[in-house]
Amino acid sequence: MRIVVDTSTGNILQVEKTPELGTLVAFNGKSTAPIPEMGAVDISAASYVLPVDGGDVLSEAYASMLAQFPMYNNIVFNPLISALDIAALDLAALFTPTGDITRAMVGRGAGPLPVGHMPNMVAVLAQNNRVSPSRPGVLISDTIDITAATSGLGADEVMVWWHLLGFETTHDVTSSYGATAGQNEPAIRSIVEVNPEPSGFAVYISHDDGANYTQVNRLEPTDLLTYGTALRIAFVNTSNTNTRYMAAYAILF
Repeated sequence: MRIVVDTSTGNILQVEKTPELGTLVAFNGKSTAPIPEMGAVDISAASYVLPVDGGDVLSEAYASMLAQFPMYNNIVFNPLISALDIAALDLAALFTPTGDITRAMVGRGAGPLPVGHMPNMVAVLAQNNRVSPSRPGVLISDTIDITAATSGLGADEVMVWWHLLGFETTHDVTSSYGATAGQNEPAIRSIVEVNPEPSGFAVYISHDDGANYTQVNRLEPTDLLTYGTALRIAFVNTSNTNTRYMAAYAILF
């Protein structure tokens, strides 16, 4: 399910079936909040997306997702649609296994957070091969403290879900000469569903606040071997051609 959101009000503008992979849909002036594929939720005239306060459809959807996996007791999620969601990212973090710096885009407008966030613009940049050594795209969350949720014990097993989006934009053409004479066409920005596990894109989880990371596969239980209370999630893009747009992520533990 794809929810089209008015992020200035938190209201739901439209609800539609998630298109097949590769299907382009014109999306100028819109933003979306994807619903996990196993997160059933009922939408009514009273439903809303923002604020995320427990009564919103996203909280309901992720609670429904958690219920599908009874081996886990908790879920934390980030829909990446508000300034508070962006504040939950650590844009100064290093990916400690390789020492790579954060290379990402978060779509900030003018002014400091929480002012000016642009939804659906969080991206892990393509790898920069023009420097030596090459610099992959890196995006890392801030510390996720699960002490209270686990009564101080922490977690030694997690399962991670994430959703990627693609975008394509046509050229804005206004011309009075040559092959394009007489054309007056606006730029159309289209959204496209993409493979959530493309080549060159890897996701890692840390249980010790970024000191060590373990690679994870999407919706696959991962044993962290030891308990920890300070989670971080890292997205690393080694593709030298494709920027990866992050739509949302969640961690079950």
